Amino acid sequence: MTALPHDSVRAAWTALRTATPMLHLDTAACGRTSIATRAAITAHLELEAELGGYVAEAQADAETTTARRLLGELLHFATDEVALLDSGSAAGAQLLAAWPCEPGDRVWIAPSEWGNNIAAFADRGLEISVMDVDDHDHVDFEALQRRLRTERPNMVHLNAFNSHRALAQPSREIIEICAAADVPVVIDTAQALGHIEVPAGAAAVYGTGRKYMCGPRGVGYVAVREPWQQQLTPRAPAVNLGGQAVRNLESREAYVAGRVGLATALRQHVEIGPAQIRERLGAIGRALREGLADLPGWSLVDPVDAPGSIVALLPHEDIDLYQLRADLVARKVVTTVSAKERAPLDIVRPMLRLSPHVDFELSWIPQIRDLLTARHR
Repeated sequence: MTALPHDSVRAAWTALRTATPMLHLDTAACGRTSIATRAAITAHLELEAELGGYVAEAQADAETTTARRLLGELLHFATDEVALLDSGSAAGAQLLAAWPCEPGDRVWIAPSEWGNNIAAFADRGLEISVMDVDDHDHVDFEALQRRLRTERPNMVHLNAFNSHRALAQPSREIIEICAAADVPVVIDTAQALGHIEVPAGAAAVYGTGRKYMCGPRGVGYVAVREPWQQQLTPRAPAVNLGGQAVRNLESREAYVAGRVGLATALRQHVEIGPAQIRERLGAIGRALREGLADLPGWSLVDPVDAPGSIVALLPHEDIDLYQLRADLVARKVVTTVSAKERAPLDIVRPMLRLSPHVDFELSWIPQIRDLLTARHR
């Protein structure tokens, strides 16, 4: 097993955080916030207590603008094409509510689509159609091109990176194919931002800052490119704030302290180096899958060389994964169970998800193996 690249990235990332007794393998749920991020949140809360929430919000305008600018740069959007919301789910819901579509319009998805998104499409009255995929579960380019010759959906929706396993759709190529047919591509980037490269060219993207970006909970984002911004029709509970159409998706009642904290987390991410972070995360995922490939009682869901740091494990026996997760937490290891509702068209049986960040060390793999094989001895 080769050494992990960019030890300087690990050192810089770790130096920004307090020490923890836990082995965090749950970044795909929540990354660990830095000391400075928490300090920025606390400082703004103090300001709200002294000046009042709305006066403090006005004074934080430069920081929230910084958050929009840095998100835009990482996602390939302009600052005034980015809005801040309460979560990735809230961002997706507000975007879908304002999107130029009517009940009965079609949205094309991959079989691995996030379950909450499928429910949101149905609630909006959209007709869901599943795209063909190849042997690697990626959208089939030739099948997509053939279908676009005779059909035109309202949008193609993608998860840039899946929540439950190491599956990244080829977003760049799909955007290019759909652009030739004048079909917008909308991307859920919740698991992709700070994890894998997000390509330019999507009509809109949305997500949350609490995962690989390690921002606070309670802050999400949506970015919409022109000319799609002018086709948005913001609906309640959005409040018209004036200015760019996408900003009208922002709620007037906001977790401003969290937005200030996200600005700090974004700055730190950029200062360490997004490309180096992505490269190290990819190497960690490969090393962890390689180290667990022959784990007794378990099978890898994805190939060893799959992208990103998410590792999905399927137990051979019918065991209670929720109890296993609780047992692991008691042993100071944090993981997640991916049940069918996460991706109802893709998940057949619940699986265990590991998702480390750049602080992961190869020396931790034997400990993980021991914990997961204990029940098979």
